[in-house]
Amino acid sequence: MTTTILDEAREFLLQSFDGKQRQVETKHPWRKDWRFAVLHSLRVEAYAVKILAHERHSLSEHEIILIRLAAILHDLARMENVENHGKLGADMAEPWFRRQSSLTEDDIKRVLEMIADHSNKKVRERDYSKAVLKDADVLDEIGVMSIFMAGNWLERNSAFFFYELRQRLIEHEIPFCDQEFSILNTDGARQILNEKKAFIEDFITQLTDEVQADGHIEKMLFQSFKAKE
Repeated sequence: MTTTILDEAREFLLQSFDGKQRQVETKHPWRKDWRFAVLHSLRVEAYAVKILAHERHSLSEHEIILIRLAAILHDLARMENVENHGKLGADMAEPWFRRQSSLTEDDIKRVLEMIADHSNKKVRERDYSKAVLKDADVLDEIGVMSIFMAGNWLERNSAFFFYELRQRLIEHEIPFCDQEFSILNTDGARQILNEKKAFIEDFITQLTDEVQADGHIEKMLFQSFKAKE
């Protein structure tokens, strides 16, 4: 089996999502767009490769390709309003896998199992290939992206937007990083998440320096309004 099958999987991914729209997302409108779902899947594949680059492992090139295939097609049911989108996604992917002559029955079973189980992140994963896929999925949208996403929860017209963004990052995003650490399975993913958390912390430090007056002004305005009541 060669890496050509990865390009074919990416093409199938595009065809599967083309024109679909997700209806449940509100705070982050780009998530409604099918192209964002495609980009998410491709980023998860990239994160799987990055995790393995940080790890000392004994996986064969064949096993790595199977993980990358699972990553590319892990979210085929992402646009569907279903609770267990992993299982549905595996069902949607199975006919395509069975058309691939380079895959054995064991290969197909292995990849479908990874896809079906990728959302089950509450338990420590002992299967190394599954662990890499799950961790790669966790890492996406944390870091620079989460800073932009934090802004979507705030009032954009507020004079204190940047001050409130700083508070949001401190009170929600940093704790979220710590929360995600608890569900990661691989040292490679933990190292990557540490780098992401450090970036957010550096951003907060710089933002704190730039908006240090905002907190004082907000307190003054609040006291002024209270005095008028």
